[in-house]
Amino acid sequence: MSIPFYFAAEENETAPTSDMLYAQLGYGFNADGTLRLPTRLIPDAPPVIDDLHLPAAAPPPAVLDRLAEACGNGCFLDFEQPINEVSAAIAIGLQQRMRAKITVPPALHRLCPDADVQVSGLLCNCWESFTRKAQALYGNQWVLEIIPWNVSTQINRNGTAKGYLKTAQCSYRSENGATKYYDTEASVKRKIAVAEKYGCRAAIALLREYKQCAD
Repeated sequence: MSIPFYFAAEENETAPTSDMLYAQLGYGFNADGTLRLPTRLIPDAPPVIDDLHLPAAAPPPAVLDRLAEACGNGCFLDFEQPINEVSAAIAIGLQQRMRAKITVPPALHRLCPDADVQVSGLLCNCWESFTRKAQALYGNQWVLEIIPWNVSTQINRNGTAKGYLKTAQCSYRSENGATKYYDTEASVKRKIAVAEKYGCRAAIALLREYKQCAD
């Protein structure tokens, strides 16, 4: 794997191996609109900035300056609420102040055309088609968000079976009339390798979710 794979972690979380790349959770704003930063920084970890709370108005330049200072290694905007004037101002303000890459959700792509776009890797039948579509939309400016698959479907089938679906790039296991489709560390690596062929620049996953991927 040649593209970077980041693991989004809280300041007190530990990684399974010492060579893992971190992205740090805990950046954003408090309920009163003040800037929220972690108390302990993970060295070299780009911030993951959430929108759990947003200020009532666009942050003043000094606040954006301070947030941009923390993003010397880039940042990921984990904005899940509908985009509004405040979240747009934060994204645009950071991009104007930063030299490093900023990664934004698809809803902000139009406002931040030079940013990378974070694309969620949801369950699909053909992983290659999914990654090809991402490249068609965002060229070579997209980042894959790994969301480990763990989905069960009821089927009318007796017996047990297990294997690997190469087209979907996931493992499966059938028993008791149900089939479970799930990711392992190996399938995640294969997903990233295919994504890289179609312009993906990096991957990111929540560390606590990735730990559940066990071969």
